Amino acid sequence: MTLGIKIERKQNELVVTRKTKETNIKIEVNRLKNKKLKVDTNIPFLDHMIETLAWRGNFNIGVKSEIYVKLQHTISEDIGITLGIAIYELFKAEISNGIEGLGFSNAILDEASASAIISIEGRSYCSVNGPEFENVDGISGYNLIAFIEGFCQGCKCTLRLDYSGNDPHHSWEVAFRALGYAIKNVFKPNEWRKGTISALKGTLE
Repeated sequence: MTLGIKIERKQNELVVTRKTKETNIKIEVNRLKNKKLKVDTNIPFLDHMIETLAWRGNFNIGVKSEIYVKLQHTISEDIGITLGIAIYELFKAEISNGIEGLGFSNAILDEASASAIISIEGRSYCSVNGPEFENVDGISGYNLIAFIEGFCQGCKCTLRLDYSGNDPHHSWEVAFRALGYAIKNVFKPNEWRKGTISALKGTLE
């Protein structure tokens, strides 16, 4: 274990554990259609958003969390970082098969719409733009942004997420739908990319 992070690879799934003095987060990710995993972040709306991300991204994502400092910002950010690490490790494992490495998507839900672009290149930059909702079913919009920023940090990706809408729930759900679709597109097969990423530098460390 290095810096509180442990990565376990099984035949069809990946398990990442990240332990600090504030949280102990375990993320399981697999692409098995009939294996449903449980999401428990201690924040119901964040559970819903991660389930949305998984469904749109064609992943199963399981989250187990032990919380020592019960601050929503810390929980959101630490879970985001750990999930980002898991997606990054899956990405590295599939580079040899040839995958896009970059994905983008639009999504819509009633009055709300969103667009997401993600490129995994080994470094992180995050841009999130949309209405500043103080409360979204028990969590602040700022802490949902903290989750996205943590994901970007763990995934070592460039990420831009733009969303709009009048209803806080709709606005954030459509944002996670778009992000899930974009992540799915990152993993699309591409023969030209075998052994490389989408950038011209070609490889990851």
